[in-house]
Amino acid sequence: MSSNSIEKLRTILKRKATIFHTGGRRPLDSLEQSWIGRVTVALPAEEQPVDVQGNVMAPIMQLYLPAMPFVPQAMRDVKLLTVFLSPDVLDHEDMEGYMCIREYTSVEDLVEKDFGEAFMHIKAFPLFPELIENDYPVWDGEDIPEEYGDALNNMNEEEPDYFEDIVEEIHAVHKIGGYPSFIQPGIDFGEGYEFMFQIASDAKAGLNIVDGGSFYFAKHQNEGIWRGYFDFY
Repeated sequence: MSSNSIEKLRTILKRKATIFHTGGRRPLDSLEQSWIGRVTVALPAEEQPVDVQGNVMAPIMQLYLPAMPFVPQAMRDVKLLTVFLSPDVLDHEDMEGYMCIREYTSVEDLVEKDFGEAFMHIKAFPLFPELIENDYPVWDGEDIPEEYGDALNNMNEEEPDYFEDIVEEIHAVHKIGGYPSFIQPGIDFGEGYEFMFQIASDAKAGLNIVDGGSFYFAKHQNEGIWRGYFDFY
């Protein structure tokens, strides 16, 4: 495979993303600080969410989007996003009814609230964003869309290795934008849904999603409905 062909395909595939580093610096005493394992605000009338079985959901993540170097187009109007998950979320393949994502286009009416500690004994840590210019999809065999599969096969008589010849790095960390870092192949959120962000296993925060897994969240482009999925090794 020629270097020009590799670079051409890399250019087509790569997407911008914001990845997050857990801790390592003092948190800002400001709403502009993002967190793993902590949610600090909500609208005055909003209570702690409960799942479909009536169990209280726990605070998992809070993201202040204007401080991010990159966010997907579908979230450009969102100022703050919070995530709550049911303590039983890992017992259900379908996360509907066991997750709650709140989006705020303004922070003016938000008030401080104490939602308690996150489940799975997650330690609250500040998150610090970093821009990534070249996030790549995790494709394994049948995951490769037909048009890209044909392009790969036509580049050389000898079939190239996607991970060795094309991908520069997979960012399997807390991330907004880019591609989901799926561990299991063949995942599809459904027509009209676009991947938005992921929450990854995080040793510093004490978050282990079964066995080094991640939560992935996609939003319907027209209806604004959220869909969640998780996988692990």
